[in-house]
Amino acid sequence: MRDDLEEEVEREVKLEGSSTVSDLLDQEGIEREEVLVSRNGTVISGKHELKEGDEIKILDVIAGG
Repeated sequence: MRDDLEEEVEREVKLEGSSTVSDLLDQEGIEREEVLVSRNGTVISGKHELKEGDEIKILDVIAGG
């Protein structure tokens, strides 16, 4: 789910074999530097492996100055 959408969107994504957060973001065409990713409510890095049943949220990083 991306929080820049007008409404929350849920969908199931299939990943091949052992996949990481970075693999998911690459598959979805999302730049890693632009988002935070949480798994089951905990923010995780791109190297974390994903498992079947994980609830992943992709949140935009907001920066300003």
